[in-house]
Amino acid sequence: MKVLKVVGVGILALVLVAVSGIFYFKASAKQRLDKDYPLSLSPVPIPYPLSAAELAQLPEDRRDAAAVQAVALERAIARGKHYLASRAGCSDCHGSDFGGKVIVENPAMGRWIAPNITRGGVTKNYRPEDWDRIVRHGVLPSGKPAVMPAADFAGFSDQEISDIAAYIHSLPPVDRVMPKSELGPIYAFLIANGTVPLSAEIIKHTAPHPALPPDIAVTDELGKHLGATCKGCHGEGLAGGPIQGGDPAWPPAKNITFDDTGIAKWSLDDFRKALKSGVRPDGSKLNPVMPISFTSNLAPEEVDSLYLYLKSVPKKPFGSH
Repeated sequence: MKVLKVVGVGILALVLVAVSGIFYFKASAKQRLDKDYPLSLSPVPIPYPLSAAELAQLPEDRRDAAAVQAVALERAIARGKHYLASRAGCSDCHGSDFGGKVIVENPAMGRWIAPNITRGGVTKNYRPEDWDRIVRHGVLPSGKPAVMPAADFAGFSDQEISDIAAYIHSLPPVDRVMPKSELGPIYAFLIANGTVPLSAEIIKHTAPHPALPPDIAVTDELGKHLGATCKGCHGEGLAGGPIQGGDPAWPPAKNITFDDTGIAKWSLDDFRKALKSGVRPDGSKLNPVMPISFTSNLAPEEVDSLYLYLKSVPKKPFGSH
């Protein structure tokens, strides 16, 4: 009987320690998520204005302010649609209709919800600077940090931000109220100890942004611009490894530098096939975590530019930083 009492006391002590630990990590995570990031941002015009060259190409009878604005909006929506289908995979988290989606939900991890970002959701009253704040800075209109991977998009141009906002707000509003995200013990621990990075903490908020993205032509500049969105999974050096903040069930991201542990033996045709069809040179399929539904929508010039850029990236062994 005495032994049973000792065992019972030990189990109770372990439970108390575990519960205390959960409360501690949740409090520490909340402290990070409650930090304020006051940003002074100039509003990006939506839609993005036509350039002088574009204006000069308009017929004389379409140069009044209303007609020019209509043309600017039409072109912005077309560009935004391409960006969202290829380089900015917002629908992967927010759903194909952008009306919100449950990313993770289980007792250990908690509940991670991507909100409804249509005019029927959280962006209903967004000002232009709010789009900039959330996409390029990872900060909510309230000034608190978001959990979205904004670091991938910190280098986006003013025009890309404007076009994405124009396209999303051109869509029908979705009438869907998503539940709030809740931290489970594992996510609380990962956020508390910094394993899950918050974009607002690592983005250089005072860094200048380009007005326009690189032209869609085969250039290292365009490849570098697109390659920035690969770093959220493949790492800052693109050498692969565990995906920070991702589902623990996900496999490590592959090395996409031209190291022997990466894609050193991949030809341009191999690379094109992988990004368009999700098939490696040996015929095996890429893991579904790889967003082929987006890379398959890249223009041929964008795919070739990305290959050109990756060839210029320093070779690194798998998992190195």
